[in-house]
Amino acid sequence: MSDLPTELARLSRAWSAERDAERVRFAEERANTTLADRVEARIALRGLTLDEALPAPGERLLLWFRPERGANLRDLRLGPGDPVLLWQVQPDEPGAVHGVLTRRSPDRVGVMISGDSRDELWDGSWRLDREAPEVTFARGRDALNAAAAAPPGSVDWQRLNVLFGVSAPPKAQHAVAISEWFDERLEDDQRAAVARGLGLDLSLVLGPPGTGKTRTLAELVRQAVARGERVLVTAASHTAVDNLAERLVRAGVRLVRVGHPARVSPEMEAHTLDALLEASDAAGLARGWIREAEALRQRLRQREKRKATTWAERREVMGEVNGLYASAKRATRDAQRMILDGAAVIAVTAAGSESWQIAGQRFDRVVLDEATQAPDPIALVALQQAPAAVLAGDPHQLPPTVIGEEAERLGLSETFFERLGLGPHAGELVTLLRVQHRMHEALMAYPNAATYGGALRAAPDVAGATLTDEGKVKEDGSRAGPMVLLDTVGRGWEEERTGEDPSTRNPGNAERVAAEVRRLVSRGVAPADIGVITPYQAQVREIRDRLSELVDAGLEVSSVDGFQGREKLVIIVDLVRCNDEGEIGFLKDVRRMNVALTRARRWMMVVGDGGLMARHRYYKGLLEHAESTGAWLSAWADEGEALDG
Repeated sequence: MSDLPTELARLSRAWSAERDAERVRFAEERANTTLADRVEARIALRGLTLDEALPAPGERLLLWFRPERGANLRDLRLGPGDPVLLWQVQPDEPGAVHGVLTRRSPDRVGVMISGDSRDELWDGSWRLDREAPEVTFARGRDALNAAAAAPPGSVDWQRLNVLFGVSAPPKAQHAVAISEWFDERLEDDQRAAVARGLGLDLSLVLGPPGTGKTRTLAELVRQAVARGERVLVTAASHTAVDNLAERLVRAGVRLVRVGHPARVSPEMEAHTLDALLEASDAAGLARGWIREAEALRQRLRQREKRKATTWAERREVMGEVNGLYASAKRATRDAQRMILDGAAVIAVTAAGSESWQIAGQRFDRVVLDEATQAPDPIALVALQQAPAAVLAGDPHQLPPTVIGEEAERLGLSETFFERLGLGPHAGELVTLLRVQHRMHEALMAYPNAATYGGALRAAPDVAGATLTDEGKVKEDGSRAGPMVLLDTVGRGWEEERTGEDPSTRNPGNAERVAAEVRRLVSRGVAPADIGVITPYQAQVREIRDRLSELVDAGLEVSSVDGFQGREKLVIIVDLVRCNDEGEIGFLKDVRRMNVALTRARRWMMVVGDGGLMARHRYYKGLLEHAESTGAWLSAWADEGEALDG
């Protein structure tokens, strides 16, 4: 058996290897493609001019840029929170500016940078490229260093040994007795997870799709707060943080959401630290001082252009400007501390758990959702914030994203949750939620058998619920059951790649998926109730282009990652791949397909080439399941035409 120093050294090497792989990827992207190519691929912008500069909390600056005429901001493949690089002549120039994309409007893009406004930002035209996530790697590195410094025998040291599977969890811990439940409709498994989570210093909640994991965590947090605890709610993604935070806010929990406002859900915007600061009296004072400082700066710039100022006058004016900024920052910092100190719960992503906003805050318990998607260094960032922790997730769904082969070899894609949840001490730590409330039992059948060993059961209220139970949705005789596998074998719909785009697309599949979506709409299904999931971004674009009018009406077309933790009334899954070599790429990771196959509530169609599916065990099982249950349909049977009104 390995020991803790050896495990930490291995993980540190893996984390460094992943950071280096990310740096190489971004450097090669810029070196091997022209700016015009990157703009065409929607991963860069050019012709940006600074339109507005607004001071922000934490000694940061929000820069609003306007792009050149004709730029397509709607389809930009950079999202809020992505690290970016601003440059004018060369990406590696000394004056290049590192920042974070915060938000987009139809005609502007916002970038947050550290520091104050600088005159050179207003001059010339800027380019924007995506950048490697250095802050995330720095926080993971710091967490690893802190873990390595834990004194042997300390509470932190003992928990680290359990997390890395070096030692067994302590025995003298028990679930607590809860006399009164906030959510009286919780099931036995969910109640057991809450009681165990409050009684153990470290516990795991294994929540397969639709089993009420978020609902369970919300009860756990409410019970902890009622006991006088202060809780850090966190997850691998902003979406998961918001899902849990929204439930808590609706239940009346005093909560502050920390993170870029553009990345949080609309329901959580009013509860963000930025919004609460903006509404404070201190913010009004700060805005006045900032406006005065900017007015002084602009007048000074105008006088300098006319050469009507002296060095001494400039020094005096800039001294006054800096003083006004200092007063604004001081007022903002004091207001921020008051807001955070008054919150029973703070919600933030795992990577943001050590951000400047919550530095110095103390917590009794951390709840880490999506623990199976957080690589260990990022999980440690969150877990080091409190002496007790509850990890929730499902090792049979999306793993962490790891791009480096060396990092993969060193085990970075294996998480604490996977190590503990599937390890020899799982029975002492893990509570499995077994009742799912999302899917018709026919939709649940194959994932349950193939992935969960038949342990799940459908709640009575969803087990037999069909699509035609929903309002005015009409019957479709050839697609009558809850599940349809549309077999495209022999249609000649071959996969392809175009130009420099490494992603795979299949125009034939895309055309048929578009037809099937229109057929569903003709049956009375609202576009907003339909989701299309496909594992390749090139195919996402192919399908969106064909259904742009329905996308505008609410249809969602996205990747597997985009649907993690979410659901739709109707889902179409496009497998894309069709080739003579039997290659299925990263579809080999069946955890991704388990996510895709468990998003639908009432009806699902899987579009795939049966010949290729039959060559791979998991997909062969899906094909055989469809054939044995009457869910198989040949793509030759019809063309997916819309039904007559």
